[in-house]
Amino acid sequence: MTMRIATLLTAAAVAWLGTTVLASTVTYDYDRTVNFSKFRTYSWVRGTPVKDDLNHQRIMGAIDAQLAMHGLMRAGTGQNPDVLVAYHAAFDQSVQINAFGSGGWGPYGLGGSRMGSARADRVTVGSLVVDVTDASVNRIVWRGTASQDLDPGANAEKKDKNITKAVEKMFKNYPPKH
Repeated sequence: MTMRIATLLTAAAVAWLGTTVLASTVTYDYDRTVNFSKFRTYSWVRGTPVKDDLNHQRIMGAIDAQLAMHGLMRAGTGQNPDVLVAYHAAFDQSVQINAFGSGGWGPYGLGGSRMGSARADRVTVGSLVVDVTDASVNRIVWRGTASQDLDPGANAEKKDKNITKAVEKMFKNYPPKH
């Protein structure tokens, strides 16, 4: 009986680890001494953009939409913005482990055979970081980070939806509430 419980617990732990490590995450951090209500305008500055122009435009569009929803307007030509906005994108390979285990037949798992299997798959994980910098002092005052598994076969609509959703979650906490 102890062997069956150990086998099931191990299989469950491996399966849980595989799903937890690759779950999408969104975090943010900010300078608690900053009065965010004074920021009204922004301009883009170069970060570390994706090389794919279509996804670059999707990311910038999603961020522009969130900034507008939170009361920031893009600064006009020749206008000094209150904040500077940059995004940084990175990709990494990770391993997802899918495991299954079963015990024997009969009472308490006695008798019969025990079996289990595990499969490891490579998964591409994308990370997006958005920095908001106070232009007057050139210091980052807010940073949002999103990380998610990417589907290389996703169509344009799915990519739009995923990027928009990640950026919406990120900016849910902007401006931060002191």
